[in-house]
Amino acid sequence: MDIKSGILALMLFLLPQAELKTKNGEVISVKDGDTLILKDNRDKLYKVRLADIDAPEIGQPFGRPAKRLLEDLALEKIVRVNYTQVDKYGRLIGEVFLPDGKMLNEEALKAGLAWHYRVKNPHSTFLEKMEYKAWKKNLGLWVQDKPIPPWEFRRESRVPTPPSDADSMDYDLILTYGIIGYPKTRIYLWPACKDYPKNPKNYIPFGNLLDAETLGYRASRGCDIN
Repeated sequence: MDIKSGILALMLFLLPQAELKTKNGEVISVKDGDTLILKDNRDKLYKVRLADIDAPEIGQPFGRPAKRLLEDLALEKIVRVNYTQVDKYGRLIGEVFLPDGKMLNEEALKAGLAWHYRVKNPHSTFLEKMEYKAWKKNLGLWVQDKPIPPWEFRRESRVPTPPSDADSMDYDLILTYGIIGYPKTRIYLWPACKDYPKNPKNYIPFGNLLDAETLGYRASRGCDIN
């Protein structure tokens, strides 16, 4: 690990960690391959978005098989959701644990019915390897020559305004927001910035502006922050 990487890792370690919360309940509905509805023991409903994965949309190839996998594994079962984040739609962004202890997020990756959604900094090398194994075995969506990732399928011609914090962020649009930071300069940008790079290789993604600033990044002078 070089010095700059070590400093970044140290900063991540020293950041105030979001409180891990837990919600238990019955899965009463599955919306798609990464979203479900949970009902707790007080009959309160919660929408849950599986963290760190992105399943094909229903209108994409393998969208319905991805949904069926979640139904087969979790529907009408009592699960535990571990989460630290709630997005602008009130969705709990978390890890879903099945009665047998398996994690639903990982099961979708293992079956080749989801991508590893690389929006966490740093992203999980464990999930990365899990996705690679499914690709290597041509499982699920990986039988396609050039599968389109759902974040590209959802992408619109107009780039949305970058959210200021996690509460105003749509988890599905993190890569669409295009907020990226360059570790060497500690500068962050988004697509509306005049100096946004054509090839953002070696940049790291951020879900919102506050995340970047909390890590000590500052907005580029080419960005209109008003």
